[in-house]
Amino acid sequence: MNTSNNINTVNNNDSNDAKLYISGCLLLLSWLLLPFAFWLLGLFLYAFAVKKTRLDSLLVAAVSVSLSILITSRYIGYLWNGSDDMPSYLMAYDRYDELSSMLSVSLLYAKHGDALFGFYSWAVAWFTDNDIFTYYFLSVLITYGLIWKFCKLVDGPSPLLCFLLIILFYKFFQFQWHLIRTCMAVPILLMGIWYAQKNKKHGSLIFILGGLVHFSTFILLLPLLIFSKHLTRRWSASQLIVIFLGFILVALTGVFAIKILGSVVNNYMVNKILTRLVFEPNFSKLPSLLFFIVVNLIALPGYLKTNNVAYLRLFNMMSYLTLLSSVALFFIGEELHRIFLPLYLLYAPMLLFALQYIKPKSITGVFLFLLMGFHMAAFSYVVLINESKFFYKGDKHIHPLERRGFDYLVMFKHYWNTEVIYYDGYRNK
Repeated sequence: MNTSNNINTVNNNDSNDAKLYISGCLLLLSWLLLPFAFWLLGLFLYAFAVKKTRLDSLLVAAVSVSLSILITSRYIGYLWNGSDDMPSYLMAYDRYDELSSMLSVSLLYAKHGDALFGFYSWAVAWFTDNDIFTYYFLSVLITYGLIWKFCKLVDGPSPLLCFLLIILFYKFFQFQWHLIRTCMAVPILLMGIWYAQKNKKHGSLIFILGGLVHFSTFILLLPLLIFSKHLTRRWSASQLIVIFLGFILVALTGVFAIKILGSVVNNYMVNKILTRLVFEPNFSKLPSLLFFIVVNLIALPGYLKTNNVAYLRLFNMMSYLTLLSSVALFFIGEELHRIFLPLYLLYAPMLLFALQYIKPKSITGVFLFLLMGFHMAAFSYVVLINESKFFYKGDKHIHPLERRGFDYLVMFKHYWNTEVIYYDGYRNK
């Protein structure tokens, strides 16, 4: 009798797997025919209904290519009153020629000395004859690939849903150029911290590679690498309070130390930090910070119960960054988005872990469904108002929301074969 039941269970599981596989295949094919926003909604629902399937990587590839085409089809314009970094990066990119001059060109025009990102930019310029569209497209696509790699490494309840919750976050998906290096560096740095738990040398090497893409984020996350062995420890409520108070004290000490250093040392990096490190509270980023604080609070009950090392590590990493953001709100509130970027990657897997410990499941399902709806609504709204001029080189009678996956491929070919202009001014700040 037991043998018969086991056979029936196996047959049912095989049948369900086959149905999920067929559903995934149909979803992939429908990408060519459906408006992308509508298809994306279907993908969200599919990811919500299933956990892991063999088609996850192909579905991620489809959405990654689509968003990369959408983002790189924009006419950026004269952003931030002339202070956006895009002209600086593209001015450097236009001038990459010999490898020996790569670093000096990066410093002179793009205002950074991060060797790995500079080498990547030079390599793309060398292979494509300084084609700007290819550079932008690859930068976004590679970043999506690194984020997907991080989602699989964390191995949460649903890597596909985790990926979607990250890349469609309303403040994340447009990839402004003043954050492009940070967006690429963050998943590398987080993976380095993750691997360091098992192999310190391996993890440290990956972390250093991330630092060569964006040094400031390397410094931001360095304490997590140094104390990586303690990230899987579960702290008690009283210990968390002591850590919070100690963190505030250390942060304030660091602020004053940098100010004292700046008064006696004339260094570019120190002066760059000092220009932002002033006691001028700015609460424009407070709504986003409150969201991450709420996620932390939702995760706290599960954190105090779980033995899942991935959950413990995510909670401790996110708590560090949330605390740092709370302090930074009063000193670099206008630049708080730079600290937020790792939180965009950490909140989704931790939230999916946390919801497993909350009952009833109907409430957690409704909450997650509403969060997905918010991300889709925000994404659709940004494309709907089209201030970014998506597909500006295409047919003006077809709204970006109406374009199907097939249209995306056609537009990719069009952009690939024509000269693309992204901005109409140079950085002047």
